[in-house]
Amino acid sequence: MITVYRSDRIPKTMQIIKHNDTFFNKETVERLDDRARDIISQTDQADMITKYMIRSRFDGLALNTDKLSTGCKTVLNIIYHPDVIFDIRECGDNVIDMIYSLESGNITCDYPLISFDMEKVMACDGTCTKEIDSYEELRRWWTDED
Repeated sequence: MITVYRSDRIPKTMQIIKHNDTFFNKETVERLDDRARDIISQTDQADMITKYMIRSRFDGLALNTDKLSTGCKTVLNIIYHPDVIFDIRECGDNVIDMIYSLESGNITCDYPLISFDMEKVMACDGTCTKEIDSYEELRRWWTDED
């Protein structure tokens, strides 16, 4: 299950990535394997040729994986780096549902960016973690000023 961190209360021991494109191009692309094929297909409707090349959905051209959408790169970052917190502010609706359905990973955002289809997440405010299983409850937790 995904863990959501309030951006103003991230533990100092955790690494947070705000620039998902750069992190993907430097750290994640080397790790791509068959798990990435379905993610790339579902998010960008592209086919993974190799870990460095995709086939474009628009004209079938082979493109470098740095042309993947930021949302797709963010999902892949979360999957391949489960101990890092990733900011999801640049993600579109096409990946938000996917992020909230991941088996593990860590996310944050300055504002509530929540899938309506979320089932269950761990919410961490820096001092305690609790399980939340509804959109409304997660939104309240995320915007709580206490």
